[in-house]
Amino acid sequence: LWPQLAEILKPWLAARKLAGGRLLFPSYRTGEEAMLTDCRKLLDAVGARAGYQPRELNLYDFRHTYCAARLQTLDGDAPVSPYTVGQELGHGGESLVKRVYAHLGTVRHRAEVVEYRVKQHLNAQHRDKAVREWVKALRAA
Repeated sequence: LWPQLAEILKPWLAARKLAGGRLLFPSYRTGEEAMLTDCRKLLDAVGARAGYQPRELNLYDFRHTYCAARLQTLDGDAPVSPYTVGQELGHGGESLVKRVYAHLGTVRHRAEVVEYRVKQHLNAQHRDKAVREWVKALRAA
């Protein structure tokens, strides 16, 4: 696991273990712990709390965000190869990564690991209005 994800999941995993759960994100729709097979309604509920319309937030968004963040990491002292990222995502090569996911813009944050921290982006020179508003809202919260 990436360090930030491990930090976030550690308390959750401890609580799951104490509760006797076997699955990381289970479904209790039937009254018993079962594998979550469709999370669209769950994402709709989470999205609604954040101001999104139904189906506006989806798994593709998470995959896209991860790929963009991963492309900004380092492999040794060099930027990670799109081929490596493609392999992690289950693609046969780098062409889909370059065509679909790799439109990052001109300001990039390079790091050894994947992480999503607002402070990385606060000093970017070329932020658009939506990002400035998002950072402003986070600071106010």
